[in-house]
Amino acid sequence: MALTRLLISNFRNISQADLALGTGVNLFCGANGSGKTSILEAVHMLATGRSFRSRQHKSVIQYENRGLTVFSQLDSGITLGVERLTDGSGRVRINQATAESSSQLASCLPLQLINSESFSALDGGPGVRRRLLDWTVFHVEHIFAQEWKNYQIALRQRNALLRRGKIDADVISAWEEQLAVSGEKVDTLRQASFIELQAAVLALLAELPESLLGRVDISYRRGWRKEQALGEALRESRVGDLSQGHTRIGPHRADVRFTVAGEPAHNILSRGQQKMLVCAMRTAMAQLVCRHREKPVFLVDDLPAELDENNQQVFAHWVSRCASQVLVTGIEEGITSRPWRRLEAPWNCPKVFHVEHGNISAEASAAQ
Repeated sequence: MALTRLLISNFRNISQADLALGTGVNLFCGANGSGKTSILEAVHMLATGRSFRSRQHKSVIQYENRGLTVFSQLDSGITLGVERLTDGSGRVRINQATAESSSQLASCLPLQLINSESFSALDGGPGVRRRLLDWTVFHVEHIFAQEWKNYQIALRQRNALLRRGKIDADVISAWEEQLAVSGEKVDTLRQASFIELQAAVLALLAELPESLLGRVDISYRRGWRKEQALGEALRESRVGDLSQGHTRIGPHRADVRFTVAGEPAHNILSRGQQKMLVCAMRTAMAQLVCRHREKPVFLVDDLPAELDENNQQVFAHWVSRCASQVLVTGIEEGITSRPWRRLEAPWNCPKVFHVEHGNISAEASAAQ
């Protein structure tokens, strides 16, 4: 799955852009603040319905405009379009038809983002790591999205009852039953994908020179005691949950943990090693999707600022094996393109775009 054409209107400092994207690597070069990261941000909105830099659509819309639009054509023939207005409204379209939810966009365009925020996975909260696993499960198991939605509905209802204080035992038992049924299904799907994901990450780490990365252990914690059924665990925790006003156990508390000799990996590994571990994790996620669906698109924002040259080369090699297309940003063309030009075709012939003050132009001599 790759983008062949990308149209952007009133997105941050980009007034209008109509880009014909190439296969393999598309390289966007320009000074800081020129708008190159906004291009990645616009593609991210096409795949998720939102920006990766702001939860507020209004802040992304170009100043003094009432709305933004992003549109793309995929090599599969599918078209995607997103419109966001300053009043909070908007439209999401797939093949010109209104989409019911942004998850339909994600299904059409699997996307992996590598930027400075991506490397917070190890020392961030469980929710950060849980979302990585869930991205993988979502694209591998089609029933996951509905089961997770069912679980969240039941969870909201149980939490509402807990906050109310005095509750009817029969009412909360009914919601606990639904919560348990959906929760067990969510956990089963997660566990199956995690086994594959764990093996894929460790295989990638084994390709690196011997270091502490070779001693990394990855484990999945499902959110309640493994020897206990979720329904039973919910009943046992009801009194404590009632005092806290929320559900303290379940798949919404799951985590993926990275350790070295039993200690959290971020306490043991250097910053560079942590970044390579996250790169291995995200590459492994893409590999799993490749086995079941189309290859994802990778968005890579200013990699030279995050990894040294050797690790950039390793990561570029990893990505070339599991990506359908890569959009890369950087300040200097030579430095940014170097790890990709060392790969085999079509990855070694990036299509180059220059970005200046929101204006994007394709380099005439770029290899196609």
